[in-house]
Amino acid sequence: MARFLWGSGTSAFQTEGAWDQEGKGTSVWDHYTHSAVSGNSATETANVASDSYTHWEEDVKALELLGVRSYSFSLSWPRLFPDGNARSEPNTAAVEHYSRLIERLLQKKIEPIVTLHHWDLPQVLQERYGGWKNNTLVGLFEEYAAFCFHTFGSRVRYWLTMHNPYLVAVHGYGTGVHAPGEAGGPSGSLIVAHNLIRAHAKAWHTYNAHYRPTQKGKVSIVLGSHWVEPQRGQATAANVALCQQSIEAVLGWFANPIFGDGDYPVSLKIKHGALLPTFSAEEKLWVRKTADFFALSFGPNNLRLGRNLVQYGQTVTPDLRRILSWIKLEYGDPRVLVAEGGWFSEASVLQGERRTGEEKNMTIKFDGVQVFGYSAWSLVDGFEWNYGYTVRRGLFYIDFSQPNRTRTPKTSAQYYQRVVADNGFLSDETFREVKGRFPCDFHWGIADSTLQVRRQEDDFAAENAK
Repeated sequence: MARFLWGSGTSAFQTEGAWDQEGKGTSVWDHYTHSAVSGNSATETANVASDSYTHWEEDVKALELLGVRSYSFSLSWPRLFPDGNARSEPNTAAVEHYSRLIERLLQKKIEPIVTLHHWDLPQVLQERYGGWKNNTLVGLFEEYAAFCFHTFGSRVRYWLTMHNPYLVAVHGYGTGVHAPGEAGGPSGSLIVAHNLIRAHAKAWHTYNAHYRPTQKGKVSIVLGSHWVEPQRGQATAANVALCQQSIEAVLGWFANPIFGDGDYPVSLKIKHGALLPTFSAEEKLWVRKTADFFALSFGPNNLRLGRNLVQYGQTVTPDLRRILSWIKLEYGDPRVLVAEGGWFSEASVLQGERRTGEEKNMTIKFDGVQVFGYSAWSLVDGFEWNYGYTVRRGLFYIDFSQPNRTRTPKTSAQYYQRVVADNGFLSDETFREVKGRFPCDFHWGIADSTLQVRRQEDDFAAENAK
C-alpha cells in the first residue's frame, strides 16, 4: 500500500523573490504590484518575498524538519522563458535552479509535485496577446508544458498544469483585484476560463501521448472551491438546489468539463446564456477525462469569494470533509490530492491546522473518499497576493524586515510534524492537569466555524462601496 503523501507547498511568485535576477522576465504580478493598476490593493511587492530562490536549501531543511513526503511548488514561466516563448532558448540559470531543487528533494526522499502555472504569466504575453483572453495562449502554454515535461519529467511523477484557474478568471480578468487587473466582468471571466480549460487539456494530451509511456507520471489541475449548505432549519429542497448551484458556479465550472461530461453545468448555461462559450461535440470528448486524479485547493480565497455567491439562508463553511464527499458523489469517486489546505493568521501562529489528522482520517475511513495526499499551505510565509504581507499562511515564520529571511517554525509546524509522524493519528496527546478558577467576570461562550452570510444585495453593496 502506497504511503499517504503528507506534504507542504509554495508558489514561485509568492516566495521566490529575485524578481529580476539571473535572467528572469517580468510576470503580470510583477507588473501589477509595480504599477498603479493595482489601485487600492497591496502596495507591497514580491521583489524579495521569502527569497526562496536564494534560500531554497533552507526550504528543503524546513521540509525535512516537518518530516513530509512531498513538496508542491510551481515553476516560474517568466523565469524559464522571459519572452514567454518556449520555442526560444530557455534561461539556463532557471533550468539549473529547478533541477537542483528537484534533485535535492529526491535525495531527501521527498516527492516533488510540480505546478506549471501558478498565476505568474509572462507580462510580454499579456501585452502582446491580451493574456488568457486570447486563445493563442492555449498553444503557447502547451509548448511551455512540453518543455517542462521533457526537461524535468524523468524526475517528476506528479504534475499540476495550473493552480485554481477560477481565481485567475474571476479576479484577474473579471473584478481586476488580481493581476493583470482587468475588470472585464462576467464576459471576460468566461472567455478566460474557457481558454484555461482548453490549455490544461492540451497539456494533458501532450503528456499522455509523448511522455507518459516513458515517464509514467500523472497530470491534473488544481481546482478551488468553497462549501455552502443551508443554515440550520432552512434545509428546504429549493435551498439545497441553490447550494448545489453555488458549488457548480465555482468548482463545477472547471470540474464538470474535465471530470464530468465534457461540458459546463446546466446551471451555468442558464445563468450566463449566450455569454458562456461553448464546447463543440469533438471538444467535449477531447476535454473530458484530462486528469489522472482530482487536485483540490481549499483555502481562504475561495471561501471569501463563496460568500458573494450564496443566497440568504445559506452558510459558507470551511468544511473540507463535506466538499471531498461531494466530489466523490459528483465525479465518480476519483483519487484526490488536497493540493492546498490551510488558513491564515495575522499573528505568528497559523490557525486551523489542528484538525488536519482527524479530518483526513474521517474522510478516508468513514466517507470512503480516496484521498492520497495533503499539502499544508504554505511552507513559509510569503506574499499573499492582494493582501500583501498583512496575513500569513506559512508553517514557518519569516521576518520580512530582516535580509536573511530566517525560517522559524511556528507552533503549527510543530503540530503538523506530529501529524505526519503519526500518519494523522495523534496517539501521544497528553494534557497536564491544571487546577484553578477563572475570574468572576470571565466571558464564557460558544463559537461556530461557519461564515454567516448576509443577504446577497448587502454583500454587493459592500463590495462596491470599497
